[in-house]
Amino acid sequence: MNYSIKKLLLLVVLVIVYSYNCYAETSVSTTLPTQQKIELLPPANIQTNANESIIQKRANGESDLNNNRFVISFYKPTYILPYYYTASPDNQVYLGSTPGNQSIKSSESKFQFSFKIPIFVNLINDSNNVYLAYTQLSYWQVYSKSAFFRETDFEPEIFLSHKLKFFLGKGWYFDFINLGAVHQSNGFGGNMERTWNRVYAEGVFANENWMIRLKPWYVVHDSSYNTYNPALAHYLGYGSITVAYQHNRHVISVLGHTLFQKGSKRATAEVSYSFPLSLHFNGYVQFFSGYGQSLIEYNHRTNSVGIGISLSNWI
Repeated sequence: MNYSIKKLLLLVVLVIVYSYNCYAETSVSTTLPTQQKIELLPPANIQTNANESIIQKRANGESDLNNNRFVISFYKPTYILPYYYTASPDNQVYLGSTPGNQSIKSSESKFQFSFKIPIFVNLINDSNNVYLAYTQLSYWQVYSKSAFFRETDFEPEIFLSHKLKFFLGKGWYFDFINLGAVHQSNGFGGNMERTWNRVYAEGVFANENWMIRLKPWYVVHDSSYNTYNPALAHYLGYGSITVAYQHNRHVISVLGHTLFQKGSKRATAEVSYSFPLSLHFNGYVQFFSGYGQSLIEYNHRTNSVGIGISLSNWI
């Protein structure tokens, strides 16, 4: 068996074992001293009032743990796709920068982990929390002769989350307003550097099965942005919309951006479907079409599909 594939299988096993142990600790928390456990909150285990929106159910489960400084909660979807296929990778941008000048293969692995930690709970009143969050997205050319990470995007952020729970009618709620600042970069320097900073406002709407997130942002045009990727916002847009639907732990979600700029010529969508495999693990299929799959190729249109497992989704 190819050595790189062995490493990939080992990574999958380690993720599963680590996550299982975290969840196991949560289930036996009464037998462990508080100081010795870290709880990673799985959205699938939240038990709340059936009349609440799906976002309220998740938020209530998280709030039960916010006063425990050992808590880490999922934020954006966390998944690993051992096989991810891109029809037309952007080889031009990688010229002279890969091991042995290898070309970028269409087949690779993709994984993302994302979490948040409360730093101020019940700020002013019990409707306001401040969070630190971190998301990391990686593309691993594991099927190449000499495996390497072609791109890893790092995304730390801080945001204030204000709980509204404003009833809109017909089961719909305006649940949250989030105000935040986010940095995203790929860690490279020179011509391969991609970086931008944004401030955003986000509205979260939901009913018992559906969720909609509207997230406009303002791009900070600092020196790094203007030097290395001045057109990045033209391709990644000035906001995003996420729509998700859940039924019996089956979740379909669509994340879109640049939907109305330039006559929708740069419209981009990421569609995912997760389905239960066990109590804590879900099968995961993802489709992508458009721009900005990763920062390094923000101005290159790609069409991709991958399959793997997820630990969390948007709802």
